[in-house]
Amino acid sequence: VAFSRFQTRFFQGRYGDLDSAVLSYGPCQTPTMGFVVQRQIDIETFKPEPYWTLDLGILKRGRMLRATWKGGRSFQQQKITNMVLKCQ
Repeated sequence: VAFSRFQTRFFQGRYGDLDSAVLSYGPCQTPTMGFVVQRQIDIETFKPEPYWTLDLGILKRGRMLRATWKGGRSFQQQKITNMVLKCQ
């Protein structure tokens, strides 16, 4: 609490656009801010990559059955293509 009070009094009046009545500081806030900043950097530098999934539809006795690959998605198109060929 004492450091938050010190910060608030120190920075008030020095920055006209400071819109906070209290500048809070605590031992959990610094690492949390680090996580937030790192996540923002990850979002801003994200480069999407193409991926493939396997979703199989089987028509049996007039009903459509769907099967999906447990692996979810693959970044290797040839791997999925080979699996499709095995299913035919």
